[in-house]
Amino acid sequence: MSFAANYSPSGALGRLSAQNLQFAERSPLATKFGYDALSLRVQWGTPLPGILIVERSATLGHLLRRTLAAAQIEAGTETSGYLEAVDLLKAEQARGQSFTLILLGAPARVNREFAALLEVLRHGEGVNTPLIVMAHEKTVELEDFTQKRPQTQFVPWANFSRIPVSVRTLLPNANLVSPARPAHPRSADTISILLVDDSQSIREAYRRLFERAGYDVATADTLRHAAAAIEARHHDIVIVDYFLPDGNGEELCRKLSGKPDAPALAIITGTYREEIIKRCIDAGASECLFKNEANELTLARVRTLAKQVQSQKSVEAERQRLDGILGSVGDGVFGVDNDGVITFMNPTGLRLLDWPDEAELLGQSAHAKIHPLLEDGRPAAEALESALGRAYAEGQSLNAYETLFRMRGGASIPIECSVLPLAIQQRREGSVVVFRDISGRKSAERLRWEATHDPLTGVLNLREFQSVVTEEIQRRREGGGHAAALHIDIDRYSYILDTIGVAQAEQLLVEVAGAIQKLMRTGDVVARIDGDEFGLLLGNVQLESLYTLADGFREVLGQCHYAANGSRRNMTVSIGVAVIGKGAPPIEQVLDHARHACQIAKQRGRDQIEIYVGDSDTRVAHAIAAGWTDRLRAALDEGRFVLLVEPIVTLVALPTIEADIVQRNGWRINGAHPPQHAEYLFEVLIRMVATDGRWISPRVFIPLAEQAGMMPKIDLWILQRLLRQLESLKGITHNLAFNFNLSNATLGDAHALAQIEASLRESNGLAQRLVFEITETSQLASVPRARAFISAMKKLGSRFALDDFGTGFSSFTHLRHLPVDLVKIEGSFVEGMVGSDMDRKMVASIAQLAHSFGLKVVGEHVNSFETLAALRACGADFAQGHYLGEPRQLVDIDFSELFVRQETALPKTAA
Repeated sequence: MSFAANYSPSGALGRLSAQNLQFAERSPLATKFGYDALSLRVQWGTPLPGILIVERSATLGHLLRRTLAAAQIEAGTETSGYLEAVDLLKAEQARGQSFTLILLGAPARVNREFAALLEVLRHGEGVNTPLIVMAHEKTVELEDFTQKRPQTQFVPWANFSRIPVSVRTLLPNANLVSPARPAHPRSADTISILLVDDSQSIREAYRRLFERAGYDVATADTLRHAAAAIEARHHDIVIVDYFLPDGNGEELCRKLSGKPDAPALAIITGTYREEIIKRCIDAGASECLFKNEANELTLARVRTLAKQVQSQKSVEAERQRLDGILGSVGDGVFGVDNDGVITFMNPTGLRLLDWPDEAELLGQSAHAKIHPLLEDGRPAAEALESALGRAYAEGQSLNAYETLFRMRGGASIPIECSVLPLAIQQRREGSVVVFRDISGRKSAERLRWEATHDPLTGVLNLREFQSVVTEEIQRRREGGGHAAALHIDIDRYSYILDTIGVAQAEQLLVEVAGAIQKLMRTGDVVARIDGDEFGLLLGNVQLESLYTLADGFREVLGQCHYAANGSRRNMTVSIGVAVIGKGAPPIEQVLDHARHACQIAKQRGRDQIEIYVGDSDTRVAHAIAAGWTDRLRAALDEGRFVLLVEPIVTLVALPTIEADIVQRNGWRINGAHPPQHAEYLFEVLIRMVATDGRWISPRVFIPLAEQAGMMPKIDLWILQRLLRQLESLKGITHNLAFNFNLSNATLGDAHALAQIEASLRESNGLAQRLVFEITETSQLASVPRARAFISAMKKLGSRFALDDFGTGFSSFTHLRHLPVDLVKIEGSFVEGMVGSDMDRKMVASIAQLAHSFGLKVVGEHVNSFETLAALRACGADFAQGHYLGEPRQLVDIDFSELFVRQETALPKTAA
């Protein structure tokens, strides 16, 4: 019932000193139940108040309880705090009741708290309650108090055996043997609770709360007393305060959690301190209660623990009814042979894992079908990596091992299992696995985590990511600024999955999630939204740096690798970006825009970034390009571009035996005796140098330069540098040519094409040392203009190559309409030839088709000798890739020494 006793300055509390009032205000009982010295508001039940014992000394309190028990007098309510006693007296009066008797142990010297209690007993709520005061000696203050207050006796501790006589003298007609609180009959189904707290008022309040809910409750005030209570009888639930006089709750949790019949453990605390809660959870606690939360919530938490206890009791009872092997276990049971192959599973196990029929599992690997994950949720690369797999193979036992089992639909459930080696006629015949679902033991926090996260990678799932992005959209609509949603898709994941299998592919997904998280800024959020697709929310972005941010993730993810057919291969990703601003559309459209942009990035050749700009987003597009226009102009004016070259090696110059290939300064471009007339091509690559010296990837600045209309100027800058380089090598460059890419923007710019043609006409024959590359995925603005330009340049001796052949839908259109000289096969086909018959056939078919048109064939991404050999077998003419040579700065290479005497060793050059 609820009541209020309002403070009046003329009342008993009004006569307390300011210091005593402060003590009263800090009462823990007041804090828990919401009242203070000025406004007493308590929610309480209606148990009989009985005798109130107030004694600060645990030893004297124990002596007093034993003395009363020997006289068959019920002890009733106990407290060790004088201000808590004040609270209890006020609470009983508010309920219209009062204690039958008060036994008060006096301190050696009167302090403020004791004086406050005496004031209440003399003039306040306890004025009419019989009182026995106990002390080692009778002081003047106590003499005056006991003489002036009616129904009051003094008993020195030296005569403690006379206390029952004094009780009966003050209460001649009371039934002192009656219990002070309603008794609750204990049955086999009643849940028993041990509450450990050093505050008597807190213990009493919670005892009443739990008993009204039907629980059997025992209390203890120290770890020592709690240990004695646990030793005396089993308790289903133990609720322990963290701070105790002789230790802390973590110690008790750790001690109990290791026992086979450990109770359900919970911590109760007055304040939220994350580090304390985490330590207790780690020590074995599965729930946390707060002293200042509503009683209904406290009971709800206890009911959750009670359900767990009842569930465990039910499982144990079921285990006792089983016979033979199944008689000693709980729920699911399955058997495996020595290789970990499933031999049987009982109906309960099938139900828990959602398998309709045992036949679907027989003969299958338990590692693949049931437990492919480690206990922390990471996929196990192989069966022996998990404790279960090792137990099967070594014939070892496991007891109470917790891990994750996978259900038929792919979801995972937490289980506790035991592995028992199975021996028949002294021969090991596999193992029996007994498991049970322990989902009920998981805390609410863990359950929330599982509901919002991807179980494989540990990042958010799609549902939670949508919620986060929705909040970000609303934030931008109200406050302005920009954020960005990224859709990250692993390129050729189906091929990777077929090549390395499910387990390694899932490990790659985990590696990708980890790499993204390492690069994220504070406030960024990543999620796995589907299979091999990830969503990334970047908050508080500047539009001019958006490409750089996105490209950072592309580059980092490009370093993730997998092993296939004995070689290490790096993966690539395509990234689509949707900008979130003040006028952002709904969540569905934002994510769809990012997904659409990612598809465009894949169509452009994969390993690309595309920012979605809708018809209504021209302002965003201008903002993105505006900052880069100035940066690109400054870089051109200041010469802050760097040219690198990577060798494109003719296969006739390379021996068919790897040991015969000469490697000097990191380049493999010929053997010990290269052919005299072999042609050597070098692809020219460009990097932009930021003002702080960082190199900026072309995948970042080229799309922006195309949007800003700066790409033709950059292409002309490259051409002029190459012509000067070729001029300096004139006379010794008869077998050397440079390849460089002409952007789609340049091919569509008539003025830029005219400037290129004019420069080559004035180059005195250097045009024949240039090979212009056109990307196969380019969407040419004018095919006739490009064809006319190519024809004019070919008359001057230049050649043209169709780059990334096979990635898009315009391959054969370009091959049909553009008079190119070389075809460069897209690197992913070449890279996959070693382990994929389909890729070998694809490369061989493209080479055969190109040769039928009289074209030379270049294979990219040659990263091993095996790939080189496969490319040679497919009929290619040239090879390019890191196995043959890493890109190096053009200014560092001494071509004069390299080509004057090919038969001599290659000179050392700067890397």
